[in-house]
Amino acid sequence: MSCLVCGGRDLWRQKDFPQAIGLSCVAAGAILSLTAWYYYRPILAIGILLTFAALDIILFAVMPDVLVCYRCGARHSGGDISEHPTFDHQVAERYRQEKMRLEEAARTTARSKSASG
Repeated sequence: MSCLVCGGRDLWRQKDFPQAIGLSCVAAGAILSLTAWYYYRPILAIGILLTFAALDIILFAVMPDVLVCYRCGARHSGGDISEHPTFDHQVAERYRQEKMRLEEAARTTARSKSASG
């Protein structure tokens, strides 16, 4: 399967869950647990952490996977997603370097056109 937006063949699999909501849940759990700990309620603090951990496990099991394109970041659902690997830092770095090279080439071309024209 290739990206429907840019045609890239390198796609990675991730859970279809907004990262901002996930980070908010982690922050809320930490703040609530620390507040309980501050008021000398260690059982409550640990209970809060366990509750948020259980919520995380449930969401991880329930949420579907999506494919994300390394090149353009487009998200695709449906199809056979399980055959694709999870995030690979080497592939991401390759595409990051490619993007930087293309941007530099575009700047160089624009400078040479403005200098000659």
